[in-house]
Amino acid sequence: MHLFVTALFTSFIVTVSLKGLHLFDFIKWHPVSFLKKLEWFEWTAFERWVILFLIIAIIAFILLVVTQLLVMVPPFLLSVILGIVFAAILEWQILNLPIEWASFKKFSIPFFVVVVTSMRLIVETARYRTITLFR
Repeated sequence: MHLFVTALFTSFIVTVSLKGLHLFDFIKWHPVSFLKKLEWFEWTAFERWVILFLIIAIIAFILLVVTQLLVMVPPFLLSVILGIVFAAILEWQILNLPIEWASFKKFSIPFFVVVVTSMRLIVETARYRTITLFR
């Protein structure tokens, strides 16, 4: 139950952060634009954000369960590495950037901060659950 609540809280924080990043033009892409590809549905703006919230919640829950198994890796190192890799892969896929060094200039640093911070929350919560569960 705690993992589910943590996943929902993380999803809420990330969704609100993405809305803020888009509102103040810190990211050049729209966070819910992937739903425009599904043309057979008519989505309202609220429904798009709810779908994004649910997708992020599912991913956060899976990451919570998986990172509980990684006991030997320090949580700070794991969260930073996973956050940077996850954010870089997302930006590369969303912006369709070529794989070259010049593409790094097009990355959004605030987006990286949001992803790394949320990964820190996920990994630290998973580590806490592992320590308290196996005492």
